[in-house]
Amino acid sequence: MNLVIQKYGGTSLGDVSKISHAAKRIAAADGCVVAVVSAMGSATDTMLDLARNLTATPHARELDLLLSTGEQASAAALALALNELGVPARSFSARDGGIITDGVHGCARIVSIDPVRIRECVASGHVPVVTGFQGIAADSGELTTLSRGGSDTTAVALAAALRAAACEIFTDVEGVFTADPRLVAEARKLDHLSYEDMAELAAGGAAVLAHSSVEYASTHRVPVHVRSSATETSGTWVTGLRPAAPLDSERFTAVGVAHRTGQLRCRLDGVSPTALTTIAAALADSLLHVDMLGYLTADSPAAACSLRFVVNAGDRDQAEGVLAGLRAADAFTGCHWSGPIGKVSLVGRGFCTHHPQARLLLGTLKTHGVAVRDMSVHARRISITCAEHDVLDAVTHLHRMFLDPTPAKGM
Repeated sequence: MNLVIQKYGGTSLGDVSKISHAAKRIAAADGCVVAVVSAMGSATDTMLDLARNLTATPHARELDLLLSTGEQASAAALALALNELGVPARSFSARDGGIITDGVHGCARIVSIDPVRIRECVASGHVPVVTGFQGIAADSGELTTLSRGGSDTTAVALAAALRAAACEIFTDVEGVFTADPRLVAEARKLDHLSYEDMAELAAGGAAVLAHSSVEYASTHRVPVHVRSSATETSGTWVTGLRPAAPLDSERFTAVGVAHRTGQLRCRLDGVSPTALTTIAAALADSLLHVDMLGYLTADSPAAACSLRFVVNAGDRDQAEGVLAGLRAADAFTGCHWSGPIGKVSLVGRGFCTHHPQARLLLGTLKTHGVAVRDMSVHARRISITCAEHDVLDAVTHLHRMFLDPTPAKGM
């Protein structure tokens, strides 16, 4: 069976005309299609605002139920549009689709899929339209939602379970670019990316694919095609195949520049060496997205040090709740917040031991007046933080230095 998963994001289902356009694309497809949908437009943000206006501490179970209504509405609407075109279609909830999660409200992970009813639907000549971003807890049977971008993960997981030929992610851009094309006019569309490169771009803030979906695709070797819902042109293929290596395989090759805004930096002072593990574990257990974690050691191994980390601005209240308990236990003596800040990441291959690219990156930013606050160097990514108002300059100048078609001096 020639089966393809097609996932439609919120911008691709923003109004009646866009839903009808998605239905026509599905109707015109060669072979069988299983559609996965996100909530229409900004429906999820609207529901989040509703919850926050009602209470400062939304109950996790009820919040999941509230947020899940957006995808349910999209699935039913797209099924209606398909049936109107004469294409038999049926909407599927997470329970109908056999999507099972670990049960963590708000950031659940898919642990298994039993798509027997979806297979039956396809075999009968119908198009299943499945709600993304949600699943059913394995132990309790409660509805849970995945983290942001979870519809991408739902689509990839279904592609793996159904052994689909590919998973197509339809969005409002033509594919994956070397930088956000809305910020950098010189950004170029990439025809192909490896799972590893795409995972690093996603970790750096590229919002075109959720990081968890790339991990799932890599594990199950699902070919992913990121493309525009408005055109028929080919987008970016994300697969396990890598571009041919240059003769000098140690030479650095830049892939892209990613960024993330809306971040806050927290510095904890007076952290005893014995409390470092306790603090790191507490932050991890809270399921907060903690980034750029690092600490400044003192002169003496037994002396207190400073610990710093970056979180999304919207997670500050949750982070402060975790820190309140740690401070009461004397894990640290002082807490200081700063921001808003942004994170900018250069993704590439061939970083050498001494990371000359890091020196060139810092020099480029200094030349253009961008003050770097934090820096972390990974095997395939260098990330820095800076003031939020400097993010555009940082992205533009790093793209020009490392990704301009003309090799930059020092490369």
